[in-house]
Amino acid sequence: MKPSSEDEAGPAGGPWEECFEAAVQLALRAGQIIKKALSEEKRVSTKTSAADLVTETDHLVEDLIISELQKKFPSHRSPFSPVTW
Repeated sequence: MKPSSEDEAGPAGGPWEECFEAAVQLALRAGQIIKKALSEEKRVSTKTSAADLVTETDHLVEDLIISELQKKFPSHRSPFSPVTW
């Protein structure tokens, strides 16, 4: 009998399961924030040009994701953190 792709992946979940679950939970929380913001007045600013728009909700969701990942995985380096050599 040929093993399924799940059997080939190794033990249930594997080493990335905790990261995957954290990402899914944060995506769900971010989605709730965005959904709520759809019915509210928007505050829009620009990033690098007039065509590069960002809302207060964008900032809120980005801050949530970064801060929660830093709390959950303090040993992981963020691509948004300065590199110290």
